[in-house]
Amino acid sequence: MSCIPVLITKNDLARLYNKEKLTTYKIADIYNCCQTTIWKRLHLFNIKPRIYKVDLSDKRLNYLYLKRKFSTWRIEKVYGYSRGTVHRKLNEYNIKTRNISDAHIIYPRFDFSGNKIEKAYIIGFAMGDLRVRIKSKMGKTIYLDCGSTQNNQIKLIKNIFRRYGRVWVGKPDKRSAMQIECCLNRSFKFLLKKREVADRWIIKNKRYFWSFLAGFTDAEGCISIDSRGKAYYSLGNYNKKLLIQISNFLLENNMIDKRKLYVSKIKGRVCFKKYFHNNDYWQLRITRKKHLILFFELIGKYIKHLGKIKDMKFAIKNIEKRNKKFGYLRMN
Repeated sequence: MSCIPVLITKNDLARLYNKEKLTTYKIADIYNCCQTTIWKRLHLFNIKPRIYKVDLSDKRLNYLYLKRKFSTWRIEKVYGYSRGTVHRKLNEYNIKTRNISDAHIIYPRFDFSGNKIEKAYIIGFAMGDLRVRIKSKMGKTIYLDCGSTQNNQIKLIKNIFRRYGRVWVGKPDKRSAMQIECCLNRSFKFLLKKREVADRWIIKNKRYFWSFLAGFTDAEGCISIDSRGKAYYSLGNYNKKLLIQISNFLLENNMIDKRKLYVSKIKGRVCFKKYFHNNDYWQLRITRKKHLILFFELIGKYIKHLGKIKDMKFAIKNIEKRNKKFGYLRMN
């Protein structure tokens, strides 16, 4: 609320402030002005500020300022203790005041677990479907956000991060897309790194890489049945380097017979009548039955997306039906 000229007489202000015992905030609400204006009028009319006993104990201030994360402004407005009194009591009780970054943290946040399998998954998922940012180098909040029309995708992001910090989900827009944002502490700073490929520590450990690939699959992968009635796995992205790294891993682990990426030459094309594609779109596919069965067996331990878990089970049933109907062709 901006401070604007208000018409208030000395008698009215004295009555509201001294007789009715209203706070300066409540008087400001009555006159639709800011609280600073009322303080200035008290000084102008020589109306002395009220003096009362301050019942602000160490325990109460710890609860309001540290646990509830109330600012000194809010403590003054809600409970009537002046900001000067609050600051004096903070010093008296040796309570460390919050800096600007801390002062904006309202909801509790918890450090990342440190589990490397979980870390690999989150990195893979973030590379596929999350925007990660921090507002300043000294900032203490790392923001993750994403927009999606898929409820399962929104639920997945919420389930991954809600135990670490506040997760906000917006209402569906005209396209039925929802925006989700997560506020995390700096223990998630590993997500700020600009990556084109998976880190070396992920590559060197198969469990970490499968978890990473599961995260990237949950974000960008597709498990479905093609027009010929055959199950397939597809992974598409603009990042050719990452898909080459993934295909090399699959080739080394007998998930594909040869490294082959499919490309859609869309660089420079107009998208949605106003955006241009900056790069061509690359795609990796697994179609052979024996490869799919082994692939699902290994990656299935780490997939979290409910829709893709369902699709994977459906693809396995498709392979089983085809084997039963046509024999175990291409399974050796």
